[in-house]
Amino acid sequence: MNKINEINIMRVLMNIRFNEGISRADLARELGLVKSTVTKIVTLLLERNIVRVAAEGKSENAMGRKPLNLVINGDFGYILGLEIQTEFFAAAAVNLRGEVLFSRKEPLSMAGKDIDVVFFEVMDILKVQLEAIPLRLLGIGLGVAGIIDPNRGVIQQSNPLNITEPVHFNRRIKGRIGVPVQIENDAKCCSWGELAFNKAGKYENFLYVMGEFRRGEKQNADYWGIAIGMALVLNGKVYYGNSGSAGEFQSLSWRPGNNGQFSLTNEEARHIQEDRQLMLRALRELSAHAALFVNTLNLSAVIFGGEITEYKDDIKSILEEEIQKNWSYSNKVECAVEFSSMGDKVVAFGAAGMFLESICSIPDVVEKPGPKRATHARVLLRDPDPLV
Repeated sequence: MNKINEINIMRVLMNIRFNEGISRADLARELGLVKSTVTKIVTLLLERNIVRVAAEGKSENAMGRKPLNLVINGDFGYILGLEIQTEFFAAAAVNLRGEVLFSRKEPLSMAGKDIDVVFFEVMDILKVQLEAIPLRLLGIGLGVAGIIDPNRGVIQQSNPLNITEPVHFNRRIKGRIGVPVQIENDAKCCSWGELAFNKAGKYENFLYVMGEFRRGEKQNADYWGIAIGMALVLNGKVYYGNSGSAGEFQSLSWRPGNNGQFSLTNEEARHIQEDRQLMLRALRELSAHAALFVNTLNLSAVIFGGEITEYKDDIKSILEEEIQKNWSYSNKVECAVEFSSMGDKVVAFGAAGMFLESICSIPDVVEKPGPKRATHARVLLRDPDPLV
């Protein structure tokens, strides 16, 4: 399959995914492709059971052929999303249409173990539940904290996981799992989830802020307080920056000696959830930084996920105040402040969404940072076909 054919196939598939019930004629008009090309691609997708006919539409004239209303076939397969942290794991399985099959979250102790060892322990825990799903597993998305190179499957560094040298995760698990595995930074997973599951494309330019509480876990006993990860989405794409580390956060008020990311001392960080004034101070510090992004980049929204959403009323009022304070004109800044609806499994759902996006999106002509879409698109089209 050459690159142009693959791109056209994925353009058709992506349009069916986001415009359920669309016909071949509408696809041709929408994409600017000749009808014969669209018909050939749709025939291939129907033969592979990647899409199905939901119903026959009405013909524009009595003699014409009835249009076929096309939808993604959820039964083609499913994707598993995982989050692994030092003291818990979360899992979420979705089918090809993004419909939830199951989700769960359980305590877990890494206790100094390597991330690949824990990954297989989690897969063993999930084995019975996964085997009960009557669909083919297409792939796995994994979200972890730290600087991740998703193209090579490498954890470059991670403070919570106490990783200071590159860990070649995909190399360690190669040949042992049977399906593609895509590892990604946890906050970026969350932003991928917003893109994958928000079919209306509500926001194309937003900041995602994920906040979790660290409690001196066994993997890194010095790490306390709020752990913040950020992800930027610009023009509908997750932004990676020059080396893939975009979104790593450290407050401008941070001082050497602090183990966390804020101006809070280590002792203050230990008590942040017990002391409301300390919490409000940290939220204002965070909001001041987010406001700078909002106004500098003219973002449409800031979306929060993770345990920090327990404080959503405070976050909303403080951030809106900081955004306006940071703005030098008299008009009100239009920026939504929203909170993820995916609850405490937001990273797991996001990891599944990331993999879903990678196999249902248009591959890049030139390789860019981020999940390898051109490779994962072939998860759906494994067998060579003379039609394409």
